[in-house]
Amino acid sequence: MRVGICGFSASGKSTIFSALSPGGSSRRGGITYGNIKVPDGRVDRLAEIFQPRKRTYAEVTFMDVPGDPGRRGAAFSSTVLQAIRNADVLVHVVRAFESPYHGTSPDPEGDVSRFGEELVLMDLEVLERRGRRFAKENRKGAEVQVNAWCVAHLEGGEPLRALGLTAAQVQTLQGIQLPSLKPLVTVYNTGEDDWADSPWRALDDPASIALCGSLEAEIAEMDEEDQAEFLEDLGLDEPARLGFIRKVYEMLDLISFLTAGPDECRAWTIKKGTVARKAAGTIHSDLERGFIRAEVYRLADLLEHGTEAALKSAGKMRMEGKGYVVKDGDVMNVRFNV
Repeated sequence: MRVGICGFSASGKSTIFSALSPGGSSRRGGITYGNIKVPDGRVDRLAEIFQPRKRTYAEVTFMDVPGDPGRRGAAFSSTVLQAIRNADVLVHVVRAFESPYHGTSPDPEGDVSRFGEELVLMDLEVLERRGRRFAKENRKGAEVQVNAWCVAHLEGGEPLRALGLTAAQVQTLQGIQLPSLKPLVTVYNTGEDDWADSPWRALDDPASIALCGSLEAEIAEMDEEDQAEFLEDLGLDEPARLGFIRKVYEMLDLISFLTAGPDECRAWTIKKGTVARKAAGTIHSDLERGFIRAEVYRLADLLEHGTEAALKSAGKMRMEGKGYVVKDGDVMNVRFNV
């Protein structure tokens, strides 16, 4: 999963990037990348039982999108545009802190509005051009109709994610990366001095979150013991990046299933509603191609009975076919034949 972190000049975008991806970074093609492992206590509990040679967590890749997108009088640069289009979810970092170095007071509502306008205009240009090509070719069908709906919606100033397109309608847009269709999380970056009393902390919006980038970056650099003590002093239960990751998973309808054995205990990320055969394909294409059945159980049952053999004896291990809809936290052993 690729998360593109965007923001206007002086929003603290790169500080937020450092806070969200403390494990180091690399730079390719003008984009800074950072990977973090998604903490998952279920992997740890399985590892305690199986004592595997390796434990593997799901990963999130953060991209620090360069430039100054949406600056007044300027469109997105080509580098920014490509980075945004390659992201699975966009994060707009908004300055919500006062600073003597910036010269102006923060304008969170204005920044949110201008950023949204840039995305809408970008997609409108692409789809209008596509519509003109369809007309020239005298094209008919669903893709023409959906394209026209999208253009009309964008002309009203609304992003495509608000249009409520069905999966089949989105399929007609396949191959076109439309930023206003991507999930968007708005991060209100507050200052250290006003973090405790910041009104942004009271946000009740599934697509927004408030955090103090400078504090979170500091927390990310601490060892585990110091981090726990510092969080307690701040009245926080965990680093904000963990809540942020959960929010992104929820927005993208992502869940994790697990595999366990002496070689590896691992979390695999899939879309909610994925059937067992497709889920097996995330492990290896051969497992999807030769899928026979999946042996499925819950971690809680394993903890109660101790071993997989005991689970089978207790009737707690189910045999599921290719159409079984995998649930978050399912532990699966895939049987296949290629």
